[in-house]
Amino acid sequence: MNDNLKPIGYIVGGGLKESFCARLTVPSQEIQEGAFVVIPSGEWQFYGLVTDLQLGATDPRFADEQTETRLPPALAQALYGQTLYTNLEILPALMLERGPDPASLDYPAWALEHADKQPRPLPVKTVPAHHAPVSLASGGDIAEIFGDPDKDGNFVIGYTREQGHPVCINLDKFVQRSAGVFGATGTGKSFLTRIVLAGLMHHNRASVLVFDMHNEYSYDDTASDTGLRVIGLKTKFASRVRVVGLGAGTTIRGSNPDFNLEIGMADLTPADIELLTHELNLKETTPTTLHALTVPLGGIGSGASRG
Repeated sequence: MNDNLKPIGYIVGGGLKESFCARLTVPSQEIQEGAFVVIPSGEWQFYGLVTDLQLGATDPRFADEQTETRLPPALAQALYGQTLYTNLEILPALMLERGPDPASLDYPAWALEHADKQPRPLPVKTVPAHHAPVSLASGGDIAEIFGDPDKDGNFVIGYTREQGHPVCINLDKFVQRSAGVFGATGTGKSFLTRIVLAGLMHHNRASVLVFDMHNEYSYDDTASDTGLRVIGLKTKFASRVRVVGLGAGTTIRGSNPDFNLEIGMADLTPADIELLTHELNLKETTPTTLHALTVPLGGIGSGASRG
């Protein structure tokens, strides 16, 4: 778990209600937003996610003046390192008890007490000390939080950006609770959902009913950003996936679905229309009007004959 690279910075501020702030000690181009980092401090190891990189200066004048063009290169570089810097904004996620320093006198008693206990990641309830080192998460750190990709039930859904460490989810635990995929437009929500669905089907962990409003998952598609072909779930799991189209003669991306769902006009009720009040911009009197129009056919016929 501690096979980290050299520290990339150190903690200079932050708190529980806000992100941790770390001073970067490596070139800013080596770190990207979304990087997983670890912060060992005392008896705890903190896990976090880089959410922002901010340029700073000890004095605004150093940021305004291009000293590298006016001073000798060696002097300019030394001045640059002392006056200009980059801060990381780190969102704290979890913390794991790691115990005292193995070389300390307190370690034997702690190890004996925790001999039968497996440390588990906990919600962050405290903060690391000032100047605690910050490092990119190693493969062991990622496995500690997300699980070992070699263990049964763990399914790889992606890799860390900088070092390519596998990130996985436990499918058995995943299907036991509600889950959501959130993100801004263009961040890959649909592709991640497709990967998760493929994992559930491949490992036969659950039966899934997908309401695919934009026809994104069933048949092959083309990625809008790369132009590459994206394999659909129907192509990947032809014997396990059944596609249902809405309406007679419906085709999906030029392919015929396995079944077509048709809803007759006689099957629609006022309650069905009321569900679409917002989308259809209906008035508050619409329910009353709909129920008034719903008259038994026998009543209409007898009324007409009396007239």
